[in-house]
Amino acid sequence: MKTTFTYRILVLAVLLAPILSSAKSLDRTDPWPVLNAITHKHSYTIETRDRKCAFGTLSEVAADHITADVYTSIASASPDTVIFPRADVLRVAIGSTVYYSGRSSWSDVSSLQVLGRERLMIVMKNGKTHKVKSPYTVSDDGITVNNSRKLAKISKGEIAQVYAIVMKPLTNNREYFMEELGPLIIFDPDLYAYGLHLEQYVRVLLYDDVESEDDSSVQCMKEIILSAPSPAPR
Repeated sequence: MKTTFTYRILVLAVLLAPILSSAKSLDRTDPWPVLNAITHKHSYTIETRDRKCAFGTLSEVAADHITADVYTSIASASPDTVIFPRADVLRVAIGSTVYYSGRSSWSDVSSLQVLGRERLMIVMKNGKTHKVKSPYTVSDDGITVNNSRKLAKISKGEIAQVYAIVMKPLTNNREYFMEELGPLIIFDPDLYAYGLHLEQYVRVLLYDDVESEDDSSVQCMKEIILSAPSPAPR
C-alpha cells in the first residue's frame, strides 16, 4: 500500500514538473522581429557595435541581418544598399526613440522619455508585470513609480526585463502630412487613427537581467551620418 502511494506521488511530481517549470520561467521573446512590425518606409538611424552610424530605410529584415538603403557619406547623392549582420547591430532608432536594441542597458531605461500614451513595461522575476506611465524615476538601484498618488519603489534586483512600449512610426510621407495638416488629420483616412489617438504600439526590450549589462554611451542619437559599413556587393 505504501509502495503504491509513493508511486502515485512520483507520477504526480513528474507530471507537474513541466507545469511548475513553465510557471517560473519568463517569456523572453526575441526582440529582433519588431523590425518587421514597423514601417520600412521611414528613415532610421542604425548604430553598429563599432559605433558607426548610418541613416536610411530598411528594405529587408532577415533572421540574421537587415538590409538598408543608407547614405554612406555626407556627399552621397543617392543611397547605397548595405547589409548589417544582426550580431553587429547595436540599435535601430528614430532620434531618441529606440525600436531595436541589441544590448541590455539600464542606462537606456534611465534615458527613455515616454511621450503621450507610451509606457514602460516592467516584468518582475516573480512573473508579475507592471505598466508604468510618466512620471516615474529611474535610479541605479530601481524604479520609483507614482501609483495612486503614492510613491512605490521597485528594486532593480527584482526586475527581470524592462520594455518600452512606443508608438509605431509613420512613413516619411505620412509624418510630413501629419505635421502639415495639424488637427485636420482626422479627415485623412490614413491618419484618422492618429487623430483619435488610436495609434498602434510596439514593445521594445531595453533591459534583460540574464544578459551582460552594457551602459556605454550611445553615439548616434541624432539623425546624421558619421560613417557606415561598406555597401553590399551588387
